[in-house]
Amino acid sequence: MVVVLILLGIVLCGLVAGLIMRPRERAAQDTFADGVRALAARTGWRPDRTPVPPLQATFVTLNDVLGSSNHHGIAVNLQLAGDWRGVPVRVLQLRYRTEYVSTTRAATMILVPRPVPGPSLTVRAQDADAHLPADLAQRLTTQTLFFTGEHLAAVFPGEMTQQDLTIATADLLADLAGRLR
Repeated sequence: MVVVLILLGIVLCGLVAGLIMRPRERAAQDTFADGVRALAARTGWRPDRTPVPPLQATFVTLNDVLGSSNHHGIAVNLQLAGDWRGVPVRVLQLRYRTEYVSTTRAATMILVPRPVPGPSLTVRAQDADAHLPADLAQRLTTQTLFFTGEHLAAVFPGEMTQQDLTIATADLLADLAGRLR
């Protein structure tokens, strides 16, 4: 009888905790959705379901940049696409787990086509002066740039709803693509 009461207590505690947490989760989801709608309205980008390149194979240092291990995987849970200053842009909302943290983290990746094929390179903000013209290097803050044979990309921590950072990164990639032509 005591065991049944303990189990019943555990189930009731779980039920109460679930009822308390559900409104918070819903509020966070609504806030994210509102932020994505605002970004789409500001930029003209629209939801897109075009397959993305295999991220970890295409951007081989992505796991290191995010602090993720390969066995946890990186998921794209939202994608916007459109043109930005005449350059086709894809904005990816990434979700991943780090090696030592059990919570899911978010990052934003922006992709543009690389106008001229070239070598693969990863440029972190602290190394930007060695690889980029000074005016572009000073614009890197939390972003890391990736050059692959087909893409120019940037990734930064957090969600795409950071409108100013997302747009500034799209501007940076559009400028960089313009210089590589």
